Amino acid sequence: MSIPRRLGRLARGFVLNINDDRLRATVRVGRERGETLKDALGAAWRGAAEEWRSATEERASEEENQASAGRARERWSEARWTASSPRYTPRQYPPHVLAAYNRLGLGAGSSLDEANRKRRELVKRYHPDRFAEPEQRVRAERLTAEINAAHDIIERHLLRK
Repeated sequence: MSIPRRLGRLARGFVLNINDDRLRATVRVGRERGETLKDALGAAWRGAAEEWRSATEERASEEENQASAGRARERWSEARWTASSPRYTPRQYPPHVLAAYNRLGLGAGSSLDEANRKRRELVKRYHPDRFAEPEQRVRAERLTAEINAAHDIIERHLLRK
């Protein structure tokens, strides 16, 4: 059981033992106000969900209309291109490489030069020698190790190709 729930039960126990009508009225008004707020929040949530759903349906219908209009253009443009032309396929990155790019604050597909620059910048910022307090120093050592590991993963991935 959560701590707020325990405190609420404890407070309710104290209030039930007190025979003061003003206090009970205050508690009742607060409880009613809370329920009213909960109902209003629920109604707002349902309204937002309905708006989201209708916007998604509109977007899907627009895309369908554009796709049907674009099919005629595609047929004409496909006739122009030869069968040997390479099609664009998005690059797939392994999850650990994507995590390494995120750790350095780079977008997937950034060059090795960008990764080197970002690594140098982050290591300067979090180098352990910059911190005097032991806790900060340990944290900086951990962050520097993570930065170096992320850079190594990216470097291995890019040089493998």
